[in-house]
Amino acid sequence: MYQRFCYQPHFTSQQGWDAYADAYAKLLVPGTVYFLTKEVIHQQIAAYLRSSHPLHVLDLNCGVGNDFPFFLALGWKITACDGSVGMLNKAHEKYRAEIESGQITLFLGQMETLDENSFPGLKFDLVFSVTGGYSYISDNQMRAVNEVLGNYLAAEGIMVTAHLNKFCLSDMMFQFLHLRVKQALVRLKKELKIQIKGQEFRMFLRGRKKVEQLTPPNLQSLKTLPLLWLTPPYQTGYKPTKTIYRLLRAIEMKTCHFSMFSSIADQVVSIAKRGTKGTPRAISYD
Repeated sequence: MYQRFCYQPHFTSQQGWDAYADAYAKLLVPGTVYFLTKEVIHQQIAAYLRSSHPLHVLDLNCGVGNDFPFFLALGWKITACDGSVGMLNKAHEKYRAEIESGQITLFLGQMETLDENSFPGLKFDLVFSVTGGYSYISDNQMRAVNEVLGNYLAAEGIMVTAHLNKFCLSDMMFQFLHLRVKQALVRLKKELKIQIKGQEFRMFLRGRKKVEQLTPPNLQSLKTLPLLWLTPPYQTGYKPTKTIYRLLRAIEMKTCHFSMFSSIADQVVSIAKRGTKGTPRAISYD
């Protein structure tokens, strides 16, 4: 069940994703690997959405709103949702003025409960989700979520989603170089149980072929792209020097449209558009 989010000033949960809200709000710093991740995905979006008028974006699993500055700079309207009150509280604090003006609307809801009634009457020029939310739902759930999202797309809209890859060469090499053998091999399990501030989650890692297989009939896959294939992801703690960062940034930005690198990247980016018209339905699971 999705509902319009109201700021909760007395919310104090320090478990799960709520406990990470303050840290996530501090990640968007120029010159960091996290910032580069955003630059790359935003460039990939720009290549597929060219419009002279403001668009409407659905930011699914928006977290604290670290992608909002990109959308706001283009004058786009934002509908955003997340399952964490702590994250949405932080997003509200950072973008209170835009929320009060109506440019941003926040919703509270878990990805797996998404259905045709979550955003009644709305259509989106861009459906966007890159914060790893897909990694916490099963294959059946992912296919069902994608079908519902496909029906929220406007006629010429696109869907851009990122998925943690089951194999990341730069991550593996970085961990091996630091003698972290267990961490170097962890992605090969494809399905993990992880602890996040006192809560246990199942994480599903998917490669390019699996992501394409889970595209429902009402969506047409256009391309799969790499999101950081040469640079170790920010979760590793990698902090390159300014010179190395500039070199990595130049390479990543020039090669982020080459599908062949998606097989070794940190994340697989899926670009899709509306395909055969589907019938909206509530999500059901096997």
